[in-house]
Amino acid sequence: MFMLILTTLTLLLVTFGLLKFFSVKRPLTITLIVGLAISTVSTISLWLNYKASFDGQDGIAITNKISYWIITDGTQWSQELFMDYFIYFLSVTILITVMVIISVSTKKRTRVG
Repeated sequence: MFMLILTTLTLLLVTFGLLKFFSVKRPLTITLIVGLAISTVSTISLWLNYKASFDGQDGIAITNKISYWIITDGTQWSQELFMDYFIYFLSVTILITVMVIISVSTKKRTRVG
């Protein structure tokens, strides 16, 4: 999990640096939107994995690659573990959404006339 977080933060820093280098207007907002997209996909994958754990299978398994990258084999899988990961990523997604809304709503307003 630590490596995934580190990789994601590195990707976002590189995105921000490239946007700043190419003089894109509002690079922080665009970087936050990219982070929101990544977080949303991860949250949806974890939710699908959590819901699949309730199927009438013989055991519990991870159903998609993104969830496997996040949870990995290092822990003993359980429905509670899947729910904990989903709630954590949902919280991060909500936090990034609030940051995007604040970033978009604080743009400089110009007066006409």
